[in-house]
Amino acid sequence: MGTHDVWEVVVKFTSQGKVSASMCDAEAKLSILGAVQLVQDYVSEFLGALKVDQTTMRAKHGAMWVFTKNQITGNCAIRWGEEYQVTCFISSLSPVRMMIDIIFERNKEEGFYSRIEACVIDLTTQKVRRITSDIIPPSCVDVADKRGNVLRLEVGNIEQYQHIDDVEIRSTSIDFCKHTNNTEYVRFILNCFDVKALIEHPITQFEISYLAQTFEYDKLQILKKVENNTTSVLLCKNSENVVFCRITQKI
Repeated sequence: MGTHDVWEVVVKFTSQGKVSASMCDAEAKLSILGAVQLVQDYVSEFLGALKVDQTTMRAKHGAMWVFTKNQITGNCAIRWGEEYQVTCFISSLSPVRMMIDIIFERNKEEGFYSRIEACVIDLTTQKVRRITSDIIPPSCVDVADKRGNVLRLEVGNIEQYQHIDDVEIRSTSIDFCKHTNNTEYVRFILNCFDVKALIEHPITQFEISYLAQTFEYDKLQILKKVENNTTSVLLCKNSENVVFCRITQKI
């Protein structure tokens, strides 16, 4: 078997699971936070099947994966205890970034669709490095299912945002790569909404861009701007933009 044969076999990764209580919102449906956690977990499993998971990347390549964008579109209302099927595949690959698409289905009907943008960070220089063919060969890209690129998110005029909260990164927010886990930012962002607003106006699209890393004891400011059914949330560390998120809700 050649070096890349196993990767060519795993062009599409499929799995299945059941929504647990910890993934659910106040209506016992899969929450956006739960959806983001599931997406990241299955992408990690997919990368493991490709033999380029985080532990392998650190040991073999002196690098790590960083998820820089995520877009979730569609119906996340899979209920507590219901089964789902998930499919992951690489939809786009360039020298410095990779798009991974994740489809969640319930009873053979699409529940929601996610697209993650990932880059490789060199652990020595802390800079983006090329995704070479010994990491991901081009033959792994599935060209059969194209749904456009992750939208370019623009912060806009900072003066239109209102400062609503401050948070400090603590030990339970730190992941294996020693920086803040992406799901923690999602938790901070969703806490800008009350339960009633999330129930009466469900989220139909969740787009997030991770602009910089943060670490234990960093202090973040949370800014918010509302326009019609779209809410923009910006997380800053001093004057540096760290995370930007755009949320669309059903009117």
